Amino acid sequence: MSAGGAVGPEAVQDELDALAVRLGRGLTLDDVDGDLVAYSAQGEDADAARISTILSRRVAPEIRAWEERHIAADAVEPIRIPANPALGMAARLCLPVRHRGDCLGYLWLPRPEVPLSAAELADLHRASSRFGELLSRAGSPGEPARGGRAIDRLIRRLYEQGQAEAHSQLSAAVPALVDGTVRLVAAVPGRPDRAGVRPLTSTEFSALAAALTPTLRAHPGYVGSYVAADYALLLHRDAGPGPYRARGPFDSPLDSLLDATTEVVARCLGPGHVCTLGISAPTPFTVRSARAARGQALTAAELAALDPALPRHSHWAALGVYRHLARSANAGPDQVLAPLDEAGPSGPMLLLTLETYLDLGGDNQATAARLNRISDLLAVPLSDGLARLELHLALKTRRAYRRTLR
Repeated sequence: MSAGGAVGPEAVQDELDALAVRLGRGLTLDDVDGDLVAYSAQGEDADAARISTILSRRVAPEIRAWEERHIAADAVEPIRIPANPALGMAARLCLPVRHRGDCLGYLWLPRPEVPLSAAELADLHRASSRFGELLSRAGSPGEPARGGRAIDRLIRRLYEQGQAEAHSQLSAAVPALVDGTVRLVAAVPGRPDRAGVRPLTSTEFSALAAALTPTLRAHPGYVGSYVAADYALLLHRDAGPGPYRARGPFDSPLDSLLDATTEVVARCLGPGHVCTLGISAPTPFTVRSARAARGQALTAAELAALDPALPRHSHWAALGVYRHLARSANAGPDQVLAPLDEAGPSGPMLLLTLETYLDLGGDNQATAARLNRISDLLAVPLSDGLARLELHLALKTRRAYRRTLR
């Protein structure tokens, strides 16, 4: 295989077709964003999941989630992915496609029960290296990424995978990011009763992926976004000197973007569904700060989906004690509230009453009877400031411990 020549989709397709003929198997190649890159002629070994991917040109989020459960982050050899009949998936082999150590996509082979010979395995690795080279050329530092989809892919590679090369490519593609500050915004679908977050359906995933950048690219500061199985992340560039200069954590261009994002997500989720947004603190545009900004945005969004006391647009800077709870690796349920857990059917109501009372600063006029029972069950006086602090921390720790997005 020549290292030169065309690098467009035709080059990838030609290489994949030739490899499929040599191996005698139908092959599929998709990128880390779930977009279908190329596929060879599919025979009887094509399962329903792969056929669906080919028809829609995207990997459904629930399928990608199953695949990624079995793929080690540093894998360089073919991995057997077990079957999942509920998703229409037969067992298959996956070879991560890498370039300079970064995973850019996945090459899929059916019939994992048929072993590859040493020569076939060597051929497969050579082809995978070539695919990695071809995929990396779009948006390389020498040829900056252009267009919304290319920028969105780089944002995913930087903020989801921490790739230094993606940072360099984004800096070349969007020079205004260099030496500036950015915020990451997380949008998560929540449950109507504030009981936490839920995964996106395939329809919602596809709708969001198609709508976010085309709809939001005109907003000041919007750089791009990507959609994962449980959330969407958007990158916002703080304004420099001029009419949109940032005046604090809640500047008007960002507020405008948050409102527009809420509208887009609401259309994609449909009637009756809710969404919460989490906004990271302003951070420098560096590789090192990317992971922290992602964690802050996801934490703020998920806590807003868990705690009715938080606004649906929740800033990391305004989370108060939750910032300390989220940073604690050992945060978990404690036994302070155990007597209320064991209070029978009225337990959940008493827990909610206590939390509402504490959130409102100790106003007990409307809930005096319940508060008296709570005080009796816990054997502590709610007039005691230290007792109230301990109970408030215990209640908020429970909500923080219920987080699932990492």
